[in-house]
Amino acid sequence: MTNREKYNFDYFTLTHYAEIVKIAKDQGYQFILHKDTFVEERRDVIWRHDVEFSPDIALRMAEIESELGVQATYFFQVHSEFYNTYEPYYTNILNEIQKLGHHIGLHFDSHYYGINDKEKLDKYIALDKQYFEDVFNLELDTFSFHNTTPFVRSCLDFKYGGLINVYSQYFKDHYRYCADSTGYWRFEVLDEVLKDNCVRHLQVLTHDAMWSDVVLSPRQRVRTSIQNNAERVKKRYDQLLVEFGANNIDD
Repeated sequence: MTNREKYNFDYFTLTHYAEIVKIAKDQGYQFILHKDTFVEERRDVIWRHDVEFSPDIALRMAEIESELGVQATYFFQVHSEFYNTYEPYYTNILNEIQKLGHHIGLHFDSHYYGINDKEKLDKYIALDKQYFEDVFNLELDTFSFHNTTPFVRSCLDFKYGGLINVYSQYFKDHYRYCADSTGYWRFEVLDEVLKDNCVRHLQVLTHDAMWSDVVLSPRQRVRTSIQNNAERVKKRYDQLLVEFGANNIDD
């Protein structure tokens, strides 16, 4: 069996992503937020995106969802190694996602601060929350952990730093969980979970660069998104020199 077959590379295209969202709608799921009140009788899904590598792809996914009339939550990082939320280009993408009717959350990186106790966790989530809100003129209510550690996985309180913890015991108790972390379904395939009539409450996690226009391996999906951003930055450099009337010296 090839890796393409074993890890179902064909699954992770943006075309198929639209089909998955439509399946959720057709199965009667209501798309809700983490802050919404739990209703036992309702069939609902909390659809969430941790923006890891490519806000550009996140925007594509947000557009697909908007066209299908559903709402998701997009968790943006403050300390990402792969994009700068405070760069005007990505700030505009964040604003566009919000204008499409989606919710914005904080994708919190405990590694940046070397956090190993709850006092620091509260302190630095509150710090990132305040700065994020001040810069983007919005109000946050939810956060997700970036690259979880044994310590943060043990942090099961409903809130830290004034924000709802999507990994809290509350969500573990009330919602089934399905995630595409590292670009494949490690436990359950989302289509199958959505079609399972026994599942009434579900939290879905997807990641931007784990999806692409064409069929690629998970590694190549991420590398392609990084390369596309590098090409954008190079073009922007050339444009800036033209705008400022500077010489662009080359061989």
